Amino acid sequence: MAYAENFYTFGLGTGVAPRYLGSKDYRGLVAPVFSAEFSNGFFISPLEGAGYKKTFANGMFVSTALFYDFGRSDTNRADLPGSNYLKGMGRIPGSLMMSFQVGATVLGDTTISVTLDQPLTNTTRGVSGHLDVTKPVLHTAANDISITGSLHAGSGRYTQTFFGVTDAQSASSGFRPDSVKAGIDQATVSAAWTYSITPKWSVRTSGGLTRILGSSADSPIVQKKNAYFATTAVTYRY
Repeated sequence: MAYAENFYTFGLGTGVAPRYLGSKDYRGLVAPVFSAEFSNGFFISPLEGAGYKKTFANGMFVSTALFYDFGRSDTNRADLPGSNYLKGMGRIPGSLMMSFQVGATVLGDTTISVTLDQPLTNTTRGVSGHLDVTKPVLHTAANDISITGSLHAGSGRYTQTFFGVTDAQSASSGFRPDSVKAGIDQATVSAAWTYSITPKWSVRTSGGLTRILGSSADSPIVQKKNAYFATTAVTYRY
């Protein structure tokens, strides 16, 4: 009888991303990488948090996870998104978040999923969610390449928190007041390449472009509607 295994991954990652979504300035990122996949369906992931995933025989899957969103600062900081350009806008506090995801493998090896992100603390930031479609385009003994397209949407509270400007914020920052509507606010296309040096050591590189959409794109805090990002990590898996 074959038994499912537990897998653990350790590594170091680096990358570059805008100081905040809409900023024209970029910041470098360096962080340790740790993830775990347990045979009972529980997982720990640097991107998805800690949670549980159930995969069914027909290719459908559901998952839920807890993670932390660090919010945004109105000064340049190495440990948080934010920029001096936002001075006077105030701090968007971090939130403990819960995600709910449902998806399926369709048309062979394409994965489609819908995720809802609900804040459990600082709930005034609002609710958001995203639709993701991932298509593997190359699979060899040493290389795996995939392309992902995503659409992100937020409630009125969410878009107002991250792109709007209240009268009080306008008075302290100098930005014109702006009320942002709920709806689709971002579209992203990205590619990921995993190169396996050995069965245990690998290098994963990803990069992409996020385009701010809708009334969020017209916010006075948005300097650039296009946001580029890239990461690479060296990992050991056992």
